[in-house]
Amino acid sequence: MAYSLFRISHSSHLIIIVVRRVYFVVFGVFIFFLIILGVFFFTLSLNLPPVETLKDWKPPVATLVYDVKDRPFGDVAIQRRYYVELKDIPPHVRQAFISVEDKNFYKHPGVDPFAILRALLANIRHKELRQGASTITQQLARNLFLTPDKSFKRKLKEALLALRIERHYTKDQILEMYLNYIYLGQGAYGVEAASRTYFGKSVKELTLDEAALLAGLPKAPTRYNPFRNPERVKERRDYVLMRMHENGYLSEEDYRRFVERPIRVRAENRYYGMDYFLDFLKEYLVERYGEVVLAGGYKVYTTIDRDLQEHAREVLKRGVLKVARTNGIPFLPEDPYDVAKKYEEQRIEEKPGKVYIGKVLSVKGGSVVVEVKDRQFEAEFKGHPIERGDYVLVKFYQDRKRKELRLEVLPDLQGALVSLDVKTGAIVAMVGGYSYLRSPFNRAVHARRQPGSAIKPIIYLAALMKGYTQASLVDATPRSFYDPSTGKDWTPDNYEGAEYGEITLRTALAKSVNTATVNLLADIGFDLPMEIGRLLGLDLKPYYSMALGSIEVTPLQLTSAFQVFANLGVRCEPYFIKKIVGPDGSVLEENSPKCEKVLPPQETRVLVDMLRAVVLEGTGASASSIQRIVAGKTGTTNDYMDAWFVGFSPYIVAGVWVGFDTKRSMGKGMAGSRAALPVWIDYMYVASYIHPHSDFPIPEGVVVVNCPKPMLFVAGTEGACGAEEQKQPSQETEKGLEGIVDPKHLRRMESPR
Repeated sequence: MAYSLFRISHSSHLIIIVVRRVYFVVFGVFIFFLIILGVFFFTLSLNLPPVETLKDWKPPVATLVYDVKDRPFGDVAIQRRYYVELKDIPPHVRQAFISVEDKNFYKHPGVDPFAILRALLANIRHKELRQGASTITQQLARNLFLTPDKSFKRKLKEALLALRIERHYTKDQILEMYLNYIYLGQGAYGVEAASRTYFGKSVKELTLDEAALLAGLPKAPTRYNPFRNPERVKERRDYVLMRMHENGYLSEEDYRRFVERPIRVRAENRYYGMDYFLDFLKEYLVERYGEVVLAGGYKVYTTIDRDLQEHAREVLKRGVLKVARTNGIPFLPEDPYDVAKKYEEQRIEEKPGKVYIGKVLSVKGGSVVVEVKDRQFEAEFKGHPIERGDYVLVKFYQDRKRKELRLEVLPDLQGALVSLDVKTGAIVAMVGGYSYLRSPFNRAVHARRQPGSAIKPIIYLAALMKGYTQASLVDATPRSFYDPSTGKDWTPDNYEGAEYGEITLRTALAKSVNTATVNLLADIGFDLPMEIGRLLGLDLKPYYSMALGSIEVTPLQLTSAFQVFANLGVRCEPYFIKKIVGPDGSVLEENSPKCEKVLPPQETRVLVDMLRAVVLEGTGASASSIQRIVAGKTGTTNDYMDAWFVGFSPYIVAGVWVGFDTKRSMGKGMAGSRAALPVWIDYMYVASYIHPHSDFPIPEGVVVVNCPKPMLFVAGTEGACGAEEQKQPSQETEKGLEGIVDPKHLRRMESPR
């Protein structure tokens, strides 16, 4: 018995020894693990950024842009953000974000262990990563300090940073930073920018259901974009409302009332910030002040008129689409999402002449690789810049040399409109294409095109300055001229082969007679027209084709030249910024009109009378439907590649161009009077009515003569009324030009041989 007890006691002793050894081993491993973990966390923490810097944190804030009436027009920014203090964010907005993103925000120390366990169990149950457990503080830490990768190491850093942030800042401070930093889609950062973008009002004015909509966006701003996915957005908003109800922020009655509300957003803000003028302004600001101006909360007061800009955008789009429909030109939808949908749904039949939507896979030089459904094609493309991922129209054609079916990329039909204040040169409207979404390339300032007959007023003004009158006769029969630009003889012809004999200058300009204009240039010589061009900001070349617009100009340049005509010889430099104010209230830049007399008012006023005849009895006759005094000139280039109309009232000047980015015909008959003038008329129906109904002033030295209709003449030349030719400059005219134009250009030029 004793022996048995001894054996039991000995066995127990051995068990105790083994247990103790196992305990020490386990304890040692545990301590070792803790040491390793401690070293790991210590090493990890050494590389963490200091959260103390958030005390002086100033996130990028949008630079606000105002129009000529000091109304908000838009912004230019690295990130569109308007910082607001937490006290200015309504409680229901805060509650909505807390309910859906971090219901224990005011309870946890920066990391929520219960949320982590809940997410872990949910992910195990569904056998996929469905739930996250990042608190609002962790999201702030990740967005401010870390990369968006999903590694385990990054998650640990995120947790450590969150704990540190919570030690240094109050919950309200953290929530304020979060609500001002978070990205909420459509280029909007923070709740104030998102509220303005989606609802057109400040966050202070949001209703509870609108707040719930915003709170549902951080999870997937693109997927839940209110402008594109209203059904999906309502489902997400209702989920946020349910969470608010579960967390005690919303009664059962209010919950049921708010989920019944439809999604209402401000549709016109859908393309907020997508504006050609804003891009033009941004280019200037960055070039002059650097990108800091896009992130520092500056205020830029511009000359643009918000109403006219919106009106110009609409009339240009409508006009370009009408030209396209008239000529059977295929068109892509404006919205990229609609294009993508049509691209996926289209059925392909590879036959010559078939037009489809293609997706650009790569761009190299002048060629692109385009995918049409599952097939890839290489094609040439010479138009506005395109990038990988863009959608384009493509057309199959039979390559006879290679004897294979190939693909051609079709350019969009495009247009541009720019408008200036006649008296100041201030830019009041600028639209660089029919759709910013289709192409942000600003044709109003960057596209160089031939102006066609829109350049002719310079030739006729030069003739007036050399002593001709609008009643003087010019020979309009075709003549051949040597063109040094081509090294060949060149014989101009008229629109649709029309023939004329001798006609007055007034008729020649009003009817846009090419032969008469080139013959007139031959009579007066190149020097004076080139000098006038220089004074107007245009670089004319000494070729006879110059008279028909063989040079290249931008719409802004040509419209600025016509501003001088409308202002009776006073050129005002185009400008678009009135004032730039820094965040501290200091004025960085302030501009006022810079005007200079460059042309004689008498001859310029007679030219205006002739351009008025274009509207009353010439190629611009349809513009007479505007019940205002307006004048202008059409322009058309060879094979109907470019269509122009540039015209003005005594107060406002506007230029319209329509065409392809590449040299391609719009279709037979698409002259300036048919393609561009209707857009100009639509624009001026509004723009000209903003100002009083008045005529252009008649300066001293200009007389009105019934001849038999009323015409203007420079005093001393009114005897030319009728068929009498006046090809010799009068002494009075020459004296009147002193100090305005170099006298060497006033001598009578012999007809070049």
